[in-house]
Amino acid sequence: MKYKCFIFDLDGTLIDSLQGILDAVNLTFKQFGYNVQRTFEEGKSFIGSGAVEFARRAMKGTKIPAEKERDVMESFLKNYDEIQKVATKPFNGILEMLEKLENNGAILTIASNKPQVLLDPIVPLLFPNIGFKISYGQRENKPCKPDPYMIFEIMKALKLDPTDCLYVGDSEYDYKTAYNAGIDCVICKYGFGFYDKPYVKKATYIVETVKELEELLLR
Repeated sequence: MKYKCFIFDLDGTLIDSLQGILDAVNLTFKQFGYNVQRTFEEGKSFIGSGAVEFARRAMKGTKIPAEKERDVMESFLKNYDEIQKVATKPFNGILEMLEKLENNGAILTIASNKPQVLLDPIVPLLFPNIGFKISYGQRENKPCKPDPYMIFEIMKALKLDPTDCLYVGDSEYDYKTAYNAGIDCVICKYGFGFYDKPYVKKATYIVETVKELEELLLR
């Protein structure tokens, strides 16, 4: 393998989570008595910067008063924590791919904008047999993607150089994260990303399927 370490985005790259996030948002609106139900297509335009930002974007244009937004957000996070446990699954082929990478000696890590409090329970639930060395999510008072902070933390903790690492994601935020960190990047078009953006096309690699991704990472 060309790279020692693979740094994976989570939502839209390893797991199919959009419907779960959307269901949590719509349930929360209903609980608060707001007649707002976001569609799947709307949800695709909200995703990319983590669940908290997804909810903020979903609230824009609604009649939710500013003083209620914090309560809505807290309820959303509680709802999503429960919903993701049953509504979120790895994309087909991802588990098998990760097992092959691990068996070939690859270092596997995660850098996600999902809040750490939501990431911590879902990773072992969905990937019980995968030994991710580090799984970083969105943490209070720490920069999130596309800031390269998480990437730098991973490289420092594992004593890796930029040339040792490949960032694997599905969106413009992932490309920008890798670019800002000075590492190579692969964009996965089976995810939720925005592929018409010119800078996404500048990614080191672009793959259409999980199978293509597996072949790329193992070669």
